[in-house]
Amino acid sequence: MDHKLDLNQIDSIYQGPIDILKGEHCVILQRLEMIERTLQYLESLPSQTALKRCKIEQSRLRTWVDELSGQVALHFSMEEEALFPVLAEYIGREHGLIEVMLQEHASISSALSDWKNAASQLCKLTVSAREGLLKVVIGSGHQSIALLRLHISKEDQILFKICEVSLSEKEKIQVWKKLRAIVPI
Repeated sequence: MDHKLDLNQIDSIYQGPIDILKGEHCVILQRLEMIERTLQYLESLPSQTALKRCKIEQSRLRTWVDELSGQVALHFSMEEEALFPVLAEYIGREHGLIEVMLQEHASISSALSDWKNAASQLCKLTVSAREGLLKVVIGSGHQSIALLRLHISKEDQILFKICEVSLSEKEKIQVWKKLRAIVPI
């Protein structure tokens, strides 16, 4: 019995590195939509929201922000360790697109960290003390969501298109292997 994979099996197993990263973007954007709905609910006037439901939404928000922060950190790691070193051979690392992406990664990570910290404090406060911090959490949330959406759009519309035309199949496989070392199948 031959244990080699035929070409059709390889195609069904192999998903290109850019497709993997784009797929991650889709998952992150879906999570942002869920979080945004929770932020909109929490923004509604206190007289219009039940206190118990508000606590549930705040707790849910804290959990989702924690998960989002971890997911984004892993995604950034995948790009920075697997994709950027290979792409830098073509477009350089400093004074160009990769440097901009790295600066945005740092900015987004900082915004997510601030949001995560504020959201975790929110659930620890008394009802009367929550109101001011809730405004901070909501504002931080909207800022983080806007930064992430803009960044994802830049990567999808510019960075990934450059990758598709610049990287050879061999280099794409190299990136894929690095991605799989970070996140195994």
